[in-house]
Amino acid sequence: MEIEVRQSIALGDNLRRAGKTYDEMCAELRSDPETAEWCREKGDTDGGRELRRIWEKAETSASPSGRGKAHTSGDPAAAQQLRQLSIGSDVEIADRVVRDFRDALGEVMFCDGDFWHHNGMHWQPIDHTVARRAVHLYDGANYETPALEPAVVKLSKGRIDSVLHEMGAMLDRPDFLADAPVGINCASGFITFEASGQLRLLPHDPDHRCRHVLPGRWQAGSSDAEDPPADSLLGRLLGGVFKGDEDELDKRKLLAEIAGAAALGYATKLRQPKAVVLKGEKAENGKSQILDLIRGLLPGSAIASVTAAKIGDERFIVGLRSKLLNATDELSGSAAIASDTFKTVITGEPVSGRDVYRSAITFRPVAQHIFATNTLPTFAGGMDRGVQRRLLVVPFNRVIPVGERVERIGLRVGEEEPDLLLAWAVAGAARLIRQKGFTVPDSSALALRDWLFGADPVLAWTEARVRERDPARGGYKSGHAHGMFKEWALANGFRDSTIPAVNGFVQRLQANLTNAVVKHTRSGNWLRGFEILLQDRNDDEDTTG
Repeated sequence: MEIEVRQSIALGDNLRRAGKTYDEMCAELRSDPETAEWCREKGDTDGGRELRRIWEKAETSASPSGRGKAHTSGDPAAAQQLRQLSIGSDVEIADRVVRDFRDALGEVMFCDGDFWHHNGMHWQPIDHTVARRAVHLYDGANYETPALEPAVVKLSKGRIDSVLHEMGAMLDRPDFLADAPVGINCASGFITFEASGQLRLLPHDPDHRCRHVLPGRWQAGSSDAEDPPADSLLGRLLGGVFKGDEDELDKRKLLAEIAGAAALGYATKLRQPKAVVLKGEKAENGKSQILDLIRGLLPGSAIASVTAAKIGDERFIVGLRSKLLNATDELSGSAAIASDTFKTVITGEPVSGRDVYRSAITFRPVAQHIFATNTLPTFAGGMDRGVQRRLLVVPFNRVIPVGERVERIGLRVGEEEPDLLLAWAVAGAARLIRQKGFTVPDSSALALRDWLFGADPVLAWTEARVRERDPARGGYKSGHAHGMFKEWALANGFRDSTIPAVNGFVQRLQANLTNAVVKHTRSGNWLRGFEILLQDRNDDEDTTG
């Protein structure tokens, strides 16, 4: 078998150098008599992991830095030709390095602050160090001055940065990756979702504009994706976390849709993009395993872990660039969640960030955000409607019995059942596209409502004690209405520190009640457009004050 491994690596290297795609290389290896047996027994197992390793090794040997070493050490004449320039400017060197990249890697472009090339399965960023070393090859290159005198290029950090900057201008395609077609890029190809609801599997192609490849392999109808086998790891996990919940089925659908949104890069394309909050107050309720499950669906290059508190920091927000999923076990305080930056990344509006020692870049985040927490933070000034629209709470109520627990089950699904996990996410993605939004279980709607009321005493009071009516009828002095509200809020357990003063109270009323208006008269400020009930609505809706 060792001989077949060496033959496979050698043939894969030759095919990569000949410009073959990953799929073409795999087809050649499977059909070649000397490597076919190895493909069946080793190459195609574990989602084709060994075939991908061969492709990556071949890619490394064909990299620009490797090419430069061959020129400078194995062929002096070629090295001299490589290092001969016309005028020695940064622009000329940039043009030469661009040509070197294209010779070694095929099509290359610049987008979202990185140089990219297609590796046969997806667009892959060229490592910053590799790019700088490609410029290093021109240190000491010969050229003639305008006076026809010989000169030598002397590169410094500043000049290398300048060359890379000009390369970016030459290869700039700012919206190329953002304008990707809807689909999931996996080990077996690109899954498309037709308007008719039909799914198709296409060969990998640069025009799919994918930055990642999911490790699972997919075939249409290969399994009952909506209901994985009960004895599978995935089936055990999904069957255990919501067992006994009245809306268990809807919760399971929602989890599949969340996974599908991440796999598609579709989170910011929904009519109402959502940040998902997995809430479970007790330990061993499965929410961390679900977080690991969805992480395991994706390659590590597609995952970020930026907390809500750090999203407002340009040094951390740049970590969301090119990511499909942002998953973290921490939900920060209410100030971070209510920030404009948080709302912006959820909806996919352009944001700016910078890596240390690098220029700021502007990009559109596409990640699906998932936060796990034991308790929900309190909003001292109330939760505005913009925040409300962007949150989806998934309650985890069940403590998994000791006898049902499987150590690392979330991670193990991705490692041991990648195809089953992918099929489940594909089914969720298909439903998400059809619905144009997430399934919202009753318990999720109730959890968000409880959070809103607990965070906003004015909203809770209006829900319990206020009914809208014609603004022309009657009214209440703002001080009197505030007094009734404060009395109710304190009696219902709200801390005095969370109760707004009169002006804040009036502003919150107007934000939550369509008909609420303020009339300024000589006798004071009057609130109109609603009536105040003397008892909570559930007790007696007709009694008014």
